[in-house]
Amino acid sequence: MITAIAIDDEPKAIEVIKIHASKIENLDLIAHFYNPKEAITFLRQNPVDLIFLDINMPNMSGLEMLEELKLKPNIIFTTAYSDFALESYSYNAVDYLLKPFEFDRFQMALHKVEGRISFQKNQNPFFFIKDGFKNIKIQFKEILFIKGSGNYLDIVMKEKVHSPRMTFMELVEKLPSSEFIRTHQSYIVNINTIDKIENNHVWMEKHEIPISSRYRELLFKRLNLVK
Repeated sequence: MITAIAIDDEPKAIEVIKIHASKIENLDLIAHFYNPKEAITFLRQNPVDLIFLDINMPNMSGLEMLEELKLKPNIIFTTAYSDFALESYSYNAVDYLLKPFEFDRFQMALHKVEGRISFQKNQNPFFFIKDGFKNIKIQFKEILFIKGSGNYLDIVMKEKVHSPRMTFMELVEKLPSSEFIRTHQSYIVNINTIDKIENNHVWMEKHEIPISSRYRELLFKRLNLVK
């Protein structure tokens, strides 16, 4: 059973979520809030698996609320504004529902949550890549960064570089989003291996990785840095 709460300053929006949630057997919407601050107080005493969270709310936005939470559950953002889509994914959101959304779209988002929860429970600290006739184990913790180039990748590790034939999107599905973040159209970095950030570049070991303007704000928010 997935336990969830909904947070939205609009009663009609809350009602829609309640109606949709009532149709899903393994979803228990245990509470709803119109005020994010009340939700924060509740969550500190009552952990849940999932939050349906509006972004644009008075006094405190959904993104500001997440900054207040030390332990962040799975998030499905619900908003009438598509402008927040890119920024929302820096918070490792499972999905982004643009209002008004129908039950089929709501159910699709729940399926993603089920997959995320299952993955979190069964996640291995490694994955395999194909190299000719061999399958090579790659430990997440040993990766410094990944550089993409068409249908090939360079997986740069401390001692070696692997260059499997696979796309960025194929690899992203294997990486734990809690440990990796994109800094550039062609780069994903392991946030645990960052040594410093300087002059729009990430440094790790001897490597200098560019930070593009598109991903700079997301990276800084993820690392709780002041620009």
